[in-house]
Amino acid sequence: MSNPTTEEKDDYSSNMDVDLVEETERKNDKEQEGVITAVQTSEEGQQQQQQQQAIVDFVEKYALTDKNMDVIRQDRISLIQKKVNKGTSLPVLKVFLRDFALDNQQPSDKELDDFARAILNDYQQNDSTERIISVDYQITNTKLSHDYDLVSFVKHVETLATEYWNDNITLNETPPYVAPYFCLIQSSGMGKTKLLYEYRKNYSHKDFESKLLLVSKVQTDPMNEKVYDAKYEALLSKDAKSKSSNLEVNRKTEAQLIFHRLDTLVNSNLKWDKKKSRFRVLLFDEAQLLLKEEFGMKAFQLCCICVWLRKMQQHKYVAVFTGTSCGLAYFDMEMDHELIPEQSSRGMGDSWVTISKGSTVFPPFVMLTTIGCQIQLKQVTTGPHSTDYDDAIIHGRPLFSIMNNHGHLEAQLPNILRRMLLLRGGENEGVNWENNLNAWFSILATRVQMGNTTIAVASDLVAKGYANLTHVSPGFAQFTYLPDPVCARLAMGMMSNGWKLGDIKGKSPSEWVGHLGQIYSSGLSLPDKGDFGEVLAALYFLLCGDILRHGFGGDLKTFSVDLDLCFALLSNGGNTGAVVVAAAAAQTPDLKRPKMDKEGKQSSKTLITLSCVQFCRNYLRSYETDWSSLGDQQFLRQLYTSGTGFFTFVGCPTIDAVFPLCIKKGTSEKYIPCLVSIKSHIHCSHEMAQELCHEMKVQAENSELQALCIVVVFGASIQSKNDESTFKKNDESVFNNDTYTLLANGKTVAVVLRIPVDDVFGISGMYQQLSSNTDLVHVYGSHSFIRAHTGKSKSVALDPKVALRASSSAGSTQTPAESLLVTLSEQLRRSSPFNCK
Repeated sequence: MSNPTTEEKDDYSSNMDVDLVEETERKNDKEQEGVITAVQTSEEGQQQQQQQQAIVDFVEKYALTDKNMDVIRQDRISLIQKKVNKGTSLPVLKVFLRDFALDNQQPSDKELDDFARAILNDYQQNDSTERIISVDYQITNTKLSHDYDLVSFVKHVETLATEYWNDNITLNETPPYVAPYFCLIQSSGMGKTKLLYEYRKNYSHKDFESKLLLVSKVQTDPMNEKVYDAKYEALLSKDAKSKSSNLEVNRKTEAQLIFHRLDTLVNSNLKWDKKKSRFRVLLFDEAQLLLKEEFGMKAFQLCCICVWLRKMQQHKYVAVFTGTSCGLAYFDMEMDHELIPEQSSRGMGDSWVTISKGSTVFPPFVMLTTIGCQIQLKQVTTGPHSTDYDDAIIHGRPLFSIMNNHGHLEAQLPNILRRMLLLRGGENEGVNWENNLNAWFSILATRVQMGNTTIAVASDLVAKGYANLTHVSPGFAQFTYLPDPVCARLAMGMMSNGWKLGDIKGKSPSEWVGHLGQIYSSGLSLPDKGDFGEVLAALYFLLCGDILRHGFGGDLKTFSVDLDLCFALLSNGGNTGAVVVAAAAAQTPDLKRPKMDKEGKQSSKTLITLSCVQFCRNYLRSYETDWSSLGDQQFLRQLYTSGTGFFTFVGCPTIDAVFPLCIKKGTSEKYIPCLVSIKSHIHCSHEMAQELCHEMKVQAENSELQALCIVVVFGASIQSKNDESTFKKNDESVFNNDTYTLLANGKTVAVVLRIPVDDVFGISGMYQQLSSNTDLVHVYGSHSFIRAHTGKSKSVALDPKVALRASSSAGSTQTPAESLLVTLSEQLRRSSPFNCK
């Protein structure tokens, strides 16, 4: 990775997530990173010493009393130093410092600004680039790529408002919904704030007027006034006693203060243009900050807002809560009746009456079709010095594309990687992610998906990582990882033990395979198709390609690899023999440039490359019977440029995965699909493999599609030698011509790829281990059918090679499941047969 930084940084998209007030109360931290060190003689050391002295002066002037001890003094110095060390942005650092200071010793705005800039500039060597990208990054300066999501959002708001606040509603009626609100939940960088901003700006009329609010827990510098109308403070009052024994009294008292805050907000702070509008829409951005448990009540502040929304008042209010937490969709409101004040409550007036609470929650809005949307605003151009990665970024997350356009993306990669590892808010998390199985899950799923998981894990992957929510309901959530070249590139780096970004180091491929096995064996995840062989085979393809990509340099910006070299690795278990190493060294690093001959003229030799750094899930059923659409050049070019392959829909016949190939001859380029059928069988004969090849070839030709069709035999107990199906030439197959020549001449080619049982990544071994345990269960569960087959002396159904899919363990002739099957069948064969009469 080029230009890595070792500084830890706050989350760029949600820099308010960390409760900075609580952080100042942490004591006795084992790591004293901010302890003042001895005087250094170098210029850099002198700068750091000056910075540290400035921090000491600030603490002694603004954050200490006469009664403070040396331990407290040193602790507070350390906390400020850590904020600087981790690359905190200027606005966030100023927030932290203001909250850090004592109430009666607050610095002036100018003193605070001068001090914050001084210590940041000294440490960061006058780097004026913002270290943290805030939630409103470039929102006012960026055009909306399309309005599909916006139109749907408008309808969602209007449907909620009209169905809840119907013209005939009375206090004696109960609307269908719990309260007039819905949530928009999605991972960071997908354009939630941009959607709210565009709705606020363009969809105010006589019936609807909206205001955009930033939810905040701390005092902040004013955000971009063109984006937010106001800030909603998610703080309790100074007198709040949420841990007191009398929770009910304190809960109701604090709720009334929140109701008063909301009344003040809508009646005094917000300037409504259309005072007679029928509906007022409050758009709460970063609303996950309202979910904290307080006064013994989950999501206390969010519940208070929802109760207030049900209040009968002059204007009819509806709300939208956006954020990254699935908890926004279905939070506990069982106790919300305890929040409603008495009509005679002091300061509440006589008009405090609420509509009865309904029974259902209005459906969340999850449709953000923004992945790759930037391509509609910018034509992809391949310059002479651009890399595969540079061209791919525009096909991913919109925020990353915009950041890249402004030159901010590379500096934010450590933040992005920390988020991928689910690291948020902890000072020592940079070295402890290895102990979090969800972090391993996040990186693996970025590259090969992983299947279904629990709602708790799904929430973690969306809220802290970059998973995308597709559906949420009580106790259940569905998510997916959409094509994202930035995340895929970082995940690729993490799967190499020689790679490093900041203080985070990659792990060997075998370690990732081991944790993948742990995830599946523990039941943390189940593959979409119920067959983890598909996921393992896809990971095997990626890891073999990674060997070549790492050979082009440590920045991992080249996605394209030579097809012949990649398949040489695939067929040899990822072993880099002398021939493969020599061939890889001879390749031009930038495979997009045409190869030149010895005379410097453009070579006429055909070059076939693949570009696939992650597999995503394609649920479209267009490819069930007709594969012709898989040959569309624009479709394949986008897959190739973005480095994306995909798994087909569940139940898709014949093919399990697809990734793009590029055939280059001179300056001409043609894209074709590589269609993959994965067969995880204990035995796959030459005849069976060739039959599958023939079936794929015929269907491709019937669809008038040129393709490379591959039958991947994965999980075999022994390496079958009866077909010797190498990639380029195979004298025993019906295709005895050079594969490159056939593809270059527009032919469809079908080949068999047998993955060795002793691959260097340990993928085959992991499959054998997982599948053998499953097959033991299957044998036990089928014992009655085993007895039914013992009537024949030589029943084919009881042949382990036919009956089971498990693979024999290394050094053993039979798996435990095979041995059990043989033992049971022999025992049952010797027992008295069923008397059918």
